[in-house]
Amino acid sequence: MRASEQSAAVADPFEALLGYHLRRLSVLVMADLTASLAPLGLKPADASILLVLHSDSGLTQSDIGRRLGIQRANMAPLMAGLMQSGLVEKQAVDGRSQAVRLSRAGQAAQRQVRGLMAAHEARMFASLTPAARQRLIKQIRALWQVIQQED
Repeated sequence: MRASEQSAAVADPFEALLGYHLRRLSVLVMADLTASLAPLGLKPADASILLVLHSDSGLTQSDIGRRLGIQRANMAPLMAGLMQSGLVEKQAVDGRSQAVRLSRAGQAAQRQVRGLMAAHEARMFASLTPAARQRLIKQIRALWQVIQQED
C-alpha cells in the first residue's frame, strides 16, 4: 500500500468530535470578524458591547457583562477603552449605580458595526440557505444555553 493510500485509509480522529469542528469554525469566523472590524479600531467584544447598548440603553457594566458572558474583570478594561474612545458614556441612575449608554460617536460606530457584521455574516455563511441558517442558530443557541446552565 502506498503512503497516500495509507493516509486515506487512516480515520480522522476528529471526525465525530462536534466541539472540534465548532472550534475550527469559530477560529475562522472570528478571524474574519476581527479583520472586518479593524478599520474601526474595534475588536469583536467592543462591537458586541456597542450592539447591546444600542438595543438596550441604560444598562450597567455588570448587566452588559452578564448578557455577553464577559467576566467582570474583563469588562472594566473593555469599558474603559470604549469610554476613552468616546463611544460610550456613563449616566447616573441612582446614588450608587451608573448606567452606560452610547455617545453620539458610539451611535455612529454601532451603525458601521452593523453594516460590517452583516457583510461578514453574508460572506461567512453564504453557503447556507436562510432556513438552514436559522435552524443552525437555533440548535447552537440551545446547546450553549444548556451547557451554560450546567456550569
